[in-house]
Amino acid sequence: MTVRYDMIPIKAVTDPKTGWIKDRPVVTRSGIFAYRKRDGKIQKEFRPEDEVFHEDSLASLMGIPITVNHPGKLLNKDNADGIIGSVLSPGSRQDSDVVADVVIHKVNSIGTKRELSLGYECDIDETPGEYNGERYDCVQRSIRYNHLATVSKGRAGNARLRLDATDATSFELEVEMSETKLVTVRLDEIEYQASPEVANALKKIKDDHIELKQRFDTLEAERDTLKTDVAKHASQIDAIKASARSELRERLELEGMAEAQSVKFDEADTDRIVKTKIIGKLNPDLRLDGKSDDYVDSAFDITIANFKNKKISNQKHRLDNVRSMSDDKPASATAREKMLRRIRGEKEDAA
Repeated sequence: MTVRYDMIPIKAVTDPKTGWIKDRPVVTRSGIFAYRKRDGKIQKEFRPEDEVFHEDSLASLMGIPITVNHPGKLLNKDNADGIIGSVLSPGSRQDSDVVADVVIHKVNSIGTKRELSLGYECDIDETPGEYNGERYDCVQRSIRYNHLATVSKGRAGNARLRLDATDATSFELEVEMSETKLVTVRLDEIEYQASPEVANALKKIKDDHIELKQRFDTLEAERDTLKTDVAKHASQIDAIKASARSELRERLELEGMAEAQSVKFDEADTDRIVKTKIIGKLNPDLRLDGKSDDYVDSAFDITIANFKNKKISNQKHRLDNVRSMSDDKPASATAREKMLRRIRGEKEDAA
């Protein structure tokens, strides 16, 4: 059997002669109730009419004791201390509710408690289903009542608390039954009095908010880092493209030099191989076997420079020869003219 604690409000009527509280309140009802389990999950349990209004279940209400708070256990002859009243009648059906006659003798002991909470046993049928269009997870069966407690808010120790209030709210607690002590919570710079459950829920919301903020900051930092990496990679790509264009221009110039010297090469030849062939053509006495790339590069630059200087020198020499020939032509012409004049003069004298 499973223990249940159901809570309903007291509709107190005080006996003018004795001061005792006498009433015929609604103590429970049929329908679907939502219960919060220890793990925080909500479980909907169906209390069908044929179980709630079963003759044996209604009869079990008669004579059960009334206590201040739940004793944390089912009562029997060995632990019947703290009884302040009793249920005087079996339960009776009233629409979908169960009512019963109650009397509270020790009225001063209940303080400000104005709710009743039934403690009872029942079997749990784990078969889910639907009632009046609403789904439920399991069914309460063989309901048998044990005691009725006056409470501010029902506590059930290791048993499960069941509250048959208007909103069908319920809790499953692991603490021993006690009065609800309010604590101070602060919200939007204003302080409020609230139950520990509300304070804990508020703290969890705040903790979750802090965690979400931390996760957001982390994601934002990752995003900014990625944006920086993209910009850096774009700069690197531009540098690679510029380097590739420079290398292509140098290769085309190198191939142009080789073609100018009628040096044969393949496209697969490296720059070193092409330079070595050009050096071999312009400076065949220079040996490059086993030399480093830096040596070959320097030898190539010197060879090309010498070739260009030699070419310029040859061009200057040819130009000087042309100028010399141009300077001699007036002297020859003058001598020829002198000779012609002498011949003409001789002819004139002879005549």
